[in-house]
Amino acid sequence: MNAFDQMAGAGQLLGIAMQISDVTIDLRETLETYGGTAERAAIDGGLRRRWADAEPETRAALLLSFAWHSREADMTFADDHAGLYASDFHQYAAAFEGDSSAFHGPGFPAMPLPAQAGALASSLGFDREDTDISLKTVLLLMEPVYRAAKP
Repeated sequence: MNAFDQMAGAGQLLGIAMQISDVTIDLRETLETYGGTAERAAIDGGLRRRWADAEPETRAALLLSFAWHSREADMTFADDHAGLYASDFHQYAAAFEGDSSAFHGPGFPAMPLPAQAGALASSLGFDREDTDISLKTVLLLMEPVYRAAKP
């Protein structure tokens, strides 16, 4: 294995950064397929496998990032686990008084992620038993970002 392969390998910071981009594209494309509806996109079998196979650091980073990017949107959430988590993320980001760099932390996407939102993102991201909840959570946070980007 060469030096690049080692740096880009599973669990390595470069590999995680590369995977964040790839998974974000998959999330967006699946949202597009389902008309921007998180509820429907969250049950797509291919996306569910992709999310479950992603590194936990990738899942945590995306949860934190989409929390930040959804902070100014008017959002309503379902009363299921994913909706409650998305609501918590949204509230943490909306109440945060610093900028994006402070919210994400100086080493983002490296662990540990800062503050309450970072702790929640890490907890959900590293939960390998029920990745469907974190998938639906990130999609709920992504919905307003997706809608805002539509012409």
